[in-house]
Amino acid sequence: MVVGRLRMMAGESAHLVMGAAGISLHHSRAVFSIGPRRLRKCRRLVSHARRQQAGFTLVEVIVALAMLSIGLTVLLGLISSSLRQAADAERMAEAGSLAQSLMAEIGVDLPISLQERDGHFANGYRWHLKMSPYGNAQEQEEWPIGVYTISAEVEWRDSERRRSYALTTLRLGPRQVRQ
Repeated sequence: MVVGRLRMMAGESAHLVMGAAGISLHHSRAVFSIGPRRLRKCRRLVSHARRQQAGFTLVEVIVALAMLSIGLTVLLGLISSSLRQAADAERMAEAGSLAQSLMAEIGVDLPISLQERDGHFANGYRWHLKMSPYGNAQEQEEWPIGVYTISAEVEWRDSERRRSYALTTLRLGPRQVRQ
């Protein structure tokens, strides 16, 4: 039974033949064959080699576990860092929202005038509001209306450090009368 054809150099070919008598390679110049006894012996050696390599050695298992533990350590560190950054971003967004709501109260609930105020929100955030005149004294006298720099800062404690979010804007208000 011809199992396959092999291409050799420049037009030469060979046939691999398997039969009850073994395996033989027929080439145009020579025939190479392996008898059944020798074939069984080769198969036994290959089978024995496969059985010896069927399992893992203790060193391979330890190296695999070490690589797995290093990979998991890095992965868990990345997850922890991501969760911490997400919590920081959430606190920063809440502080920004509180600062904007504080700015919206100016001119409605809080009169626009030269003043500084402090307070705190129910959720642990503290705020500081500062209203000061904009421009120098000569410009303030020339303008028919008052211009104020308004700064709102919201701060909170994050672990061991103080964090803050600040907004600054210009608002028109009543002109300040100099005495």
